[in-house]
Amino acid sequence: MEVALNRLWRCTWIRVLAGVVLGLLPTLAQSAEPVKLTLTSVRVVQENEGGQPREIFQPALAVKPGDVLEWRLEAENTTERPLRQVVLVIPIPRETRYLEGSALALERGNTRLLPMFSYDGGQTYSLPPLRRKIRVNENGKEVEKEVEVKPEEYTHARWVLPELTPKEKVLLKLRTIVK
Repeated sequence: MEVALNRLWRCTWIRVLAGVVLGLLPTLAQSAEPVKLTLTSVRVVQENEGGQPREIFQPALAVKPGDVLEWRLEAENTTERPLRQVVLVIPIPRETRYLEGSALALERGNTRLLPMFSYDGGQTYSLPPLRRKIRVNENGKEVEKEVEVKPEEYTHARWVLPELTPKEKVLLKLRTIVK
């Protein structure tokens, strides 16, 4: 499973960097300074201590099906000026499935930035519940129906920050379950 995890990390890094860079193109066009990105994952282990449940975070060096991983994306504006419309994306690795409700809103003053999700590889995003159209055969006739996309089918989570102030850091998190 370690080999699979190394491949998972490599693919995830490529996808997160591509997603963030593509999301920041309008920002980067205005500024040569980068946004520093750090993506990490930890394994979430549930333990009982004195009858009280608690979570322990361990390095995700080797994982097995059913393990819960928490993905953390830290973004820092390294420039001396605010960046506008910063798009941050955490791809959900194919070897995992999204844990419903684990991507939380980002609180910024009086504003809550809700995560949007994609089921089509990051082509389109929407707030849950996501819906897609499918073609089915009913009574010998092909018809188009709209169905709800299950959270475990999500491929990406995205937050759009109206502004990232100079030297500001934000931390986004979501959890997945290893298939």
